[in-house]
Amino acid sequence: MKKYFKRISLLIFLAAFASGALAAEFNETTRLAVLAKVWGFLKYYHPEVAKGEINWDLALYPVIAKAKTAGSREDFGAVLNELFQTAGNVNFLNYSRLVPREENTDPLFAWMKDDTHIGTDIRMKMEILIENMAITSNAYFKDVFPGGNLNFGGDSLYTEAVLPNEDQRLLALFRYWNIIQYFFPYKGLISAPWEDVLLEFIPRVRQATGLREYTLVMRALAARIEDCHAFMYSDDLDEFWGLYYPPFAVGYFEGQTIVTEVYGFLPDSSPGGLAVGDLILSADGIPIADLRSSRANYVQASNEPALQRNLDRLIFRGSDKSLHLTVDRFGQVLGIDVVRCYYSQYSIPAKTDPVWGILDGNIGYVDMGRLLPAQVTQMMNELMTTEAIIFDIRNYPNGTMYAIALRLNYEATPFAKFTEPDNAHPGHFLWTNPYSAGPSIKNPNHYPGQVVLLVNETTQSHAEFTTMALQTAPRCVTIGSQTAGADGNVSTVWLPGNIRTLFSGIGVYYPDGSETQKVGVRVDLLVRPTIAGIRAGRDEVLEKALEFLKEGRR
Repeated sequence: MKKYFKRISLLIFLAAFASGALAAEFNETTRLAVLAKVWGFLKYYHPEVAKGEINWDLALYPVIAKAKTAGSREDFGAVLNELFQTAGNVNFLNYSRLVPREENTDPLFAWMKDDTHIGTDIRMKMEILIENMAITSNAYFKDVFPGGNLNFGGDSLYTEAVLPNEDQRLLALFRYWNIIQYFFPYKGLISAPWEDVLLEFIPRVRQATGLREYTLVMRALAARIEDCHAFMYSDDLDEFWGLYYPPFAVGYFEGQTIVTEVYGFLPDSSPGGLAVGDLILSADGIPIADLRSSRANYVQASNEPALQRNLDRLIFRGSDKSLHLTVDRFGQVLGIDVVRCYYSQYSIPAKTDPVWGILDGNIGYVDMGRLLPAQVTQMMNELMTTEAIIFDIRNYPNGTMYAIALRLNYEATPFAKFTEPDNAHPGHFLWTNPYSAGPSIKNPNHYPGQVVLLVNETTQSHAEFTTMALQTAPRCVTIGSQTAGADGNVSTVWLPGNIRTLFSGIGVYYPDGSETQKVGVRVDLLVRPTIAGIRAGRDEVLEKALEFLKEGRR
């Protein structure tokens, strides 16, 4: 049985508006911001708009022009009334409560008290829609079964990769802002107030003069929700980052960018003598710190380690093959010319070492990024007599967690619960019952040894969910560093200019309600690689796990 989040009453005394009204400036940007909110509200709360029979995108364009020039609240009220008329007739007199009875204190609708822009008549219409809403379905969103997140396929796609005109650019902003406003479960964790973000980006989308500039504005907007799932896909964005990929990988440790892998096998490319352990000081003459900071606003991330991880993967891409690096190799400064690989030829070979095995001291080790569901039984059978099993989750697992938990746990144990959108009341969410990992019938022959989980900033989404499930093992310790802090199934938003972006569509929490978004999963022993360790070819996280097991702490 699902439980509602505790809802604050959605009722309001009209007489209380004057005393509780919000003060605001009255200018072109603020009027467009209020228009965006009213347009989005009607899209999700008006029964006629919800049917999808009105082209709600086209309904926006004529009122945009009028909102820009409205000289008073009364003029602007006429603009909003026009939008209501386009939405279709709703006989408010047929509602059981024409005048709301209590004050609306739901923060979702606090913007409606802005009497600088919104008159009593418009406010009353919206309040009555809130109180009497009886929409059983909405053409603009539907559930993704069984994921619990939403599909926004009812929105027009705008697949032409050209600069949208100003009205379409505002539509893109309004559409995205309202989807996050009503359907992002972690909106309360965004650092900047979401209404302030709307005011900031209205001038930015209006001033964009080319497809590249507009795309980067929308990329920066999506990054502002601080969600590692806020990927964005567009041909122009790919070209901005560059279609030539570096024949090496880097990590960000101790405030430095260090080479962690060198790929000498990529076709038509060359690492130019670059070596693991080189500290990269500059790329094509740009200091690495400047390169990172200049690109950070365009990169999705839930926390700082995930931001740097994502920058690691992007800052050395480019629009041509050549790349000149300045590196520090044990105190010696070198110039290295690298030849990058065109994206269509870029492919990193799969690892060839065993997926699992037994280390010294009778310690099992499992690479969770390569373990397949069909291999779980054999793996567990072979490792059942080990002193401990190390599950390395510094990767992306393949849906093996429930099968593994059947062998690790004595009984089913709750490990997570979700919040899902309340489709009947957009902007609110419902708790699910907890999810459990382990056997439904008690298993006295479960694995008796110590369980160790290795995690870091690459542990994201399903990897974090897998970690939470395996943390239910009776003797479990998690070792490593802060994970990416992005869990929950993703939903897709299409925007004008052939842009597609994603966001986490359900909330994921520990059974006690503790957050995982942004903070990541619980880590018992913190350890991060060091520059010295990388240069020595050591895996310091794995070493810490082996040291822990040798000391027999649990």
